[in-house]
Amino acid sequence: MLLILFFLLVLFILWELYKRYFPVVGIRCEDALKVNLMDIEVIDVRDYNISYKDVIEKSINIPVAYLDRYCYEIPDKKVHIVASSRLDKNVAIRILRRKGFQVTGYTVSDSHKMTRKLALK
Repeated sequence: MLLILFFLLVLFILWELYKRYFPVVGIRCEDALKVNLMDIEVIDVRDYNISYKDVIEKSINIPVAYLDRYCYEIPDKKVHIVASSRLDKNVAIRILRRKGFQVTGYTVSDSHKMTRKLALK
């Protein structure tokens, strides 16, 4: 009995690690200049403290922690994710896919150059 509980605990831990750290299959990192803002809605899942300093115009800012609750604010379009880390990107894509959104790509904005290019387009 103890062995079964241990196995289930290990399985649960592995599943949680998979959801956070393994990339989502089929979603590519796209250059910010190639995003067509007419067909795709840009969702900024960075924290408010980061996104207000580096604003991306024509994007919806919903941090990852609030994405599950406020996804109804996102129009029914294809979405492009802008995240501050790969972990945030993986979690956001999985949440949006579970809610029925079609995620076309992502940008990890470690550098300020990528988000400024997206804002200028």
